[in-house]
Amino acid sequence: MTALLEAKEILSGCLFVPMERIEDDASMQSIKELDSLSFAAIATELEDRLGRPIDPVDLIKLRTVRDLAVLIERYR
Repeated sequence: MTALLEAKEILSGCLFVPMERIEDDASMQSIKELDSLSFAAIATELEDRLGRPIDPVDLIKLRTVRDLAVLIERYR
């Protein structure tokens, strides 16, 4: 599975949004279902999948779905 596909899968699962509705280059702000609670769920899911903690600064820097994919690749 590519990191971009995994990023979309994580967002889809945590936000209860079909993957088809999540554009590859969508900004995180454009995803109306994203709020502080769902963001925490995303962080938890990332850490569970990657098997290690994610630096909160890296999470704060996320601006797009592709940024999330890059983060996944970097932490692998």
